[in-house]
Amino acid sequence: MPITSEQIQAAYNIAKDEYANSISSEDAACHLVSEHGWNESSAYGYIHTFLCLMGNKGYQRTINAYATEYYLRNIRLDFGEFAFKNAISSVQKHLKYYINSGKSSQPKIQALVERLINEFISKIELEMMKSDFDKRVTESLELDLTARNEKLESAPKKPKVLSVTTKVYSRNPDVVAAVLIRAKGICEKCKKSAPFIRAKDNSPYLEVHHKIMLANDGEDTVSNAIALCPNCHRESHYGMQNT
Repeated sequence: MPITSEQIQAAYNIAKDEYANSISSEDAACHLVSEHGWNESSAYGYIHTFLCLMGNKGYQRTINAYATEYYLRNIRLDFGEFAFKNAISSVQKHLKYYINSGKSSQPKIQALVERLINEFISKIELEMMKSDFDKRVTESLELDLTARNEKLESAPKKPKVLSVTTKVYSRNPDVVAAVLIRAKGICEKCKKSAPFIRAKDNSPYLEVHHKIMLANDGEDTVSNAIALCPNCHRESHYGMQNT
């Protein structure tokens, strides 16, 4: 008989208990057999796979595609992004083992891993890039005018293109800092004060927009950038006329 979704959910939950050292492997497997209708071998196998995912270890026995996705998604929810990336790596090791052994390439699980990488890993990387960029903008805001201008003079006008899953641009934080300082807390389109103050540093919240978009070959320069309130920024992208 095929393993049901309810059995897989039960296996995940009891495997979490074993991972937390609140139940032994033997008792966990017995629980799945007696309470959820598992056969003993499969019960041990699905529990073992969860522990491998949490430890970024390769495993040999295959669990079905539904279980693989259920485990991965719930590991992300229950244990966070780092554990999720380790679990993805564990599945990739399993797939490599199968391919190198001349066995099935497991196309369903390969496609699943690619889909989840596109869905989550790229998002994580983009969030990390944004966090790093915000940090560098803060550092640039703390420079004196001469130091920032020297950096701007020597900086390339066109940004590097980085590849995550989609194309992104490695923007110059000194351009953002210089434009924010030039604006002095006033939207450079509607001329109104910034709508609120940032909690992290008490600075007026404005967004730096490129007049000619970087994707349209615009330059990442102070002259091609403008500080806007969020409303004007959205209008610049989605309104009848672009700034």
